[in-house]
Amino acid sequence: MKAVIIETFGGADVFCMAELPRPEPKPGELLIRVHASSVNPVDAGVRSGKILPDDPAHFPMILGWDAAGTVEALGPGTDGYTNGDRVMAISPQPGSLVGTHAEYAALPASQVVKIADLVPFSTAAAVPLIGSTALAALQALDLQPGASVLINNPEGAVGAMAAAIAPLLGLKLAAQEARNVDGAIDVRGREHGQQAFAAVKDGGAYATIVPEWWKPGGVFTAARGITPVTVQNPANQQVLLPLADWLAQGVLAVAIEDILPLYRIAEAHRRLEAPGHTGKFVLDHTC
Repeated sequence: MKAVIIETFGGADVFCMAELPRPEPKPGELLIRVHASSVNPVDAGVRSGKILPDDPAHFPMILGWDAAGTVEALGPGTDGYTNGDRVMAISPQPGSLVGTHAEYAALPASQVVKIADLVPFSTAAAVPLIGSTALAALQALDLQPGASVLINNPEGAVGAMAAAIAPLLGLKLAAQEARNVDGAIDVRGREHGQQAFAAVKDGGAYATIVPEWWKPGGVFTAARGITPVTVQNPANQQVLLPLADWLAQGVLAVAIEDILPLYRIAEAHRRLEAPGHTGKFVLDHTC
């Protein structure tokens, strides 16, 4: 199969196209023919060597979390799916060692959901990582419908998705300068996370997707009655299914800045790392 690989960590120029054996689905796995994938900031972190798997790195490495395509083959124990099903999927990188920037990806069925015929593969491929992270963060707040929620970067990838999902959960988006909000989600870290925490009312809810910037003490004080929650991507059907439903209903959209052929992945990474981009970069595997 055709795949984009890296054989060492480094800049965007480390990518190269390669021919690799097509994976075979193991029990509980589906072989997905990938029609589109997308690039996320974490991919650039892995490529550069700044974000590493717990185990030693294995090269050649295929990057990519997000995928949309069709079921090509079924491993044992994957009832409910048939060949040709249109799906979107997530492969948590780098620990899974299964990237999606390839012609095929064998993924656990528990990380795959069907998508409606009317949902373009390019749209579905942009959703899994940012959508499931945003939804998990909102769910972690455990707020009731009608509650106010502050998202401290509603223009960023995860923040924009959280801002789009919040009203679907019955939550009210708070203005950036708001104070005494019921809950807040930090997608930026550092002082921005502290500012978001300070905007939450005593006894409210706070979640961050940037736990490495956690600072004990200061505004993160137990005296305020707020228990901060750090959120990691859950990568499972429980968060993917609502996203697929909302896409089918046409009530959830994702900002796509550009769609590039898979072989232009280096360009996508360079543009991702440059300031000023406003949406997701999707990779088309069919051209």
